[in-house]
Amino acid sequence: MGRALVVGNPEARAQPVEVLRRMYGFECAEVNDPYAAMLELCRRKAVYNAVIVSLVSLLREELGVIATVKRRFPHLEIWLTHSDGRPAMLAEALQLGADGLLGDDGLHRTAPMPATVAPQVPAAFAPPIDEPAPAETGSGMEARASDETPIGEPVLTADELRALLQDQPTMPPTGSPDQSHAS
Repeated sequence: MGRALVVGNPEARAQPVEVLRRMYGFECAEVNDPYAAMLELCRRKAVYNAVIVSLVSLLREELGVIATVKRRFPHLEIWLTHSDGRPAMLAEALQLGADGLLGDDGLHRTAPMPATVAPQVPAAFAPPIDEPAPAETGSGMEARASDETPIGEPVLTADELRALLQDQPTMPPTGSPDQSHAS
């Protein structure tokens, strides 16, 4: 039995949760938006096998979460649902690394789409530059303990995470101090 994280508004989550439970015996956790999904995945790295993303619940700018999840959590598969009438979002999601579609009749893997043009990943989901590797813990018990945290136990609220992701660092002025006073 696997575990899936289903991302979407409550109405959009019902169908994929039912299909995953009925056809595959998956245990499902549910979140409303991609920000809450990233928080949950970061908190419980080894718990999930798949992420299901409802395209009706995402803004186009939020599709970058797919590339981030694939990069940070390569063991996860990402499946899309509710793609009807959203061909551009579907194509972009597949280019960003989604593995396939989830319909009423189950999972359908798609062939990887060639990246004819490198997709633009929103800055909120772009990886930090020169990110240090995570430090190893002595026995690994701390990492396993964090995976056992209940889903409802918040570390940050979704609004706090959004605010952190949207903060842009201010850049120092260019040029030397003498040039800024020259006339």
